Amino acid sequence: MTMTFIYRHGPPQEDVGSDGKEYSITEGIVEYQGRKVLYHYVEALGVSFCTVTGAAYVGNINVQGYVVRWKYASNDRGEALSEIQPVSDVREKQEISKLLWPTPGTPRVNFV
Repeated sequence: MTMTFIYRHGPPQEDVGSDGKEYSITEGIVEYQGRKVLYHYVEALGVSFCTVTGAAYVGNINVQGYVVRWKYASNDRGEALSEIQPVSDVREKQEISKLLWPTPGTPRVNFV
């Protein structure tokens, strides 16, 4: 039996930054072999590190998994809930990663 989990949807684009810095999380869907894959694009601007170095931009994609049931209910705060199946197959992870981040170099796609 394939395990699933209940996913809570946040605002369409959530800005979680403070102190003049911008951190945002954007939810998206990509089609893969006839199935919908839910992911988050996480972006940070004006990042500084404890080594006193910095980066103008940092971005990653976090894949939640395959959509089993989309926004089928809501919780007590009115947030939509979906049922998600994690991606477990290594080949599927590689192919989904290439769809979401086709640029060669450091991989920036993570799977929950």
